[in-house]
Amino acid sequence: MNKMEWDSIRVFLSVAEEGSMSAAAQVLGVSQPTVSRYICALEEKCGQNLFDRSYNGLTVTAAGANLLASARETARGAESFVRQIKAGSELVEGHVRLAVRELAAYYFIPEAIAAFKREFPLIDVEILVSDQDVNLNKRDADLHLAKEKPYQPDLVVSHLFEGAVGFYAHRMYLAERGEPQTLEELHSGAYQLIGYDFDSKYIDEADRKGKTLDKSNFSFRTDSQKMQVELICAGAGVGVTLQPIAEQYSELIQLVPKADLPPINWWLVCHRDVHVNPRIRSLMTFLCRWFQEKRWSEPSHSSTKAFA
Repeated sequence: MNKMEWDSIRVFLSVAEEGSMSAAAQVLGVSQPTVSRYICALEEKCGQNLFDRSYNGLTVTAAGANLLASARETARGAESFVRQIKAGSELVEGHVRLAVRELAAYYFIPEAIAAFKREFPLIDVEILVSDQDVNLNKRDADLHLAKEKPYQPDLVVSHLFEGAVGFYAHRMYLAERGEPQTLEELHSGAYQLIGYDFDSKYIDEADRKGKTLDKSNFSFRTDSQKMQVELICAGAGVGVTLQPIAEQYSELIQLVPKADLPPINWWLVCHRDVHVNPRIRSLMTFLCRWFQEKRWSEPSHSSTKAFA
């Protein structure tokens, strides 16, 4: 395959995915006339239209759809080639980009990475803190701490952590109100609840247990789990957090410990093409071992089931 043929595939794929030549040109970093020339040349070579033109943009024709799968497969092969070249050329010394969730970033990863650096002083770690999923195919990160187990065949996945969670409040807050003994009492309106804003997991879990809640039931709403912990510690109300986190604060008291709600699970994920990289594999193996040694990753640690 020569360069012109590869460029034609890239242009065709971008136009199909973006739905317009101008958008494809912007993604590719070329001019719109350049994109148009490639598409015209492809259509002339195929002897048929690859796109239907309309005021709403471009959509692939039946002929275009036949080529689209092959174009995507070729692009994936090229991306895999680049990833493997990068993985093979990088030494143990260097850097690893780790994407982690907010709670892990504040309460677990600093201690883990400090221990990792003592064992691997020549490997630097870049830490991306986000509760959003990352694209490992595009190398947004080398390793990703995911909240749900991915099943794509091109990913290598290791179970990292299972942690019990529960309802917690500061002892001074409870001194004024007393401790609720049941979920019904907790949700009666006598306690200020700390919950999510756009994330519906708290409301969904309550609904699963037959309790109807909406945003009006929460005195404080934030999708930042770190902020929720800080509000609990400040005595603002009752919130939900991981048991290993709550145990770091002697003033927090667990409420309704028999609330049978599911634990949090985290998964450590990397792309199969870079799993052979010594530094990436070293960090992945180390983190799995570190969490296991803390005994947070064992289901038996979750003696008190709660929810997240």
